[in-house]
Amino acid sequence: MKQEHLGERVHDLLDNRLTPLQAADAMAHLDVCADCRTRWAELRAAREALQSSPAGIDMSFAQQLLDRDRMSQIAQRESKRDARAAAGHAHRPMMALVVMLIVLSSGVVGAYAAGAPERVEPAFADGADSDDNTVSYMTSTSMRSDDVLSAWAHPEWDSADVKPVEARVVHDAYGDDVLLLWLVAGSETIVVAEQRGSLDYAAADAYPRVDLGGVTAFLVSEQPRRLLWETGDFVVSAACECTAATLEAAAASFPATSTPGFLDRVGDGAMRIAQVLTGE
Repeated sequence: MKQEHLGERVHDLLDNRLTPLQAADAMAHLDVCADCRTRWAELRAAREALQSSPAGIDMSFAQQLLDRDRMSQIAQRESKRDARAAAGHAHRPMMALVVMLIVLSSGVVGAYAAGAPERVEPAFADGADSDDNTVSYMTSTSMRSDDVLSAWAHPEWDSADVKPVEARVVHDAYGDDVLLLWLVAGSETIVVAEQRGSLDYAAADAYPRVDLGGVTAFLVSEQPRRLLWETGDFVVSAACECTAATLEAAAASFPATSTPGFLDRVGDGAMRIAQVLTGE
């Protein structure tokens, strides 16, 4: 191969578009040409960094960095002397930008992961009713206090058709908190269980859907009748030996809160990370 720079053939070499003989010649040229060897190493490092990033950087940006035609046009406008002078410097800002994007994107993804709730299976309430796992107990009077149930989803007692009887916070088999509520609707007793997290919809879709007036619930059991749905950051289960209308009315008395969005998750995750780092 002549002792001229590889130019856009660096990209052909990276993309395995050269014949075996051409690739061998190109590699031999890299052994003797410091300029081409520097460009080859930096482009390969940039491509590997983008492909291995866990943050999922927009690949259209990567294409702009690595597009062979764009690099060829730039190279054609350079004199050989200018190209040699810029070889050691021109790519450093680009590499710094790539590294900065990877670090920032990884930080956002990490914060989102920290703020994202755990998946909750449809059967999360099974076996939660155990006195041995009780963390705290509430009477009907204390249930009406916002201070006690402010961290959980619950009906507005003054306007709801259900009345509080008692409540307990228990630990499930994995050590997670589960709130158990005993409510009365007319003469029927309704047992409600809720856990912080995100409903596993892939598993819940195996059950019939029920419309609670804007909120989709799942009928996971007929005997006793049990409904399951998600509100905000909570998965709620309500069961009773009663009619479908009574249970659905009781379920509809719970607030219908939308699931937090991406920015809310990132903010919550960043706060949790800060609390861990500061020991709070």
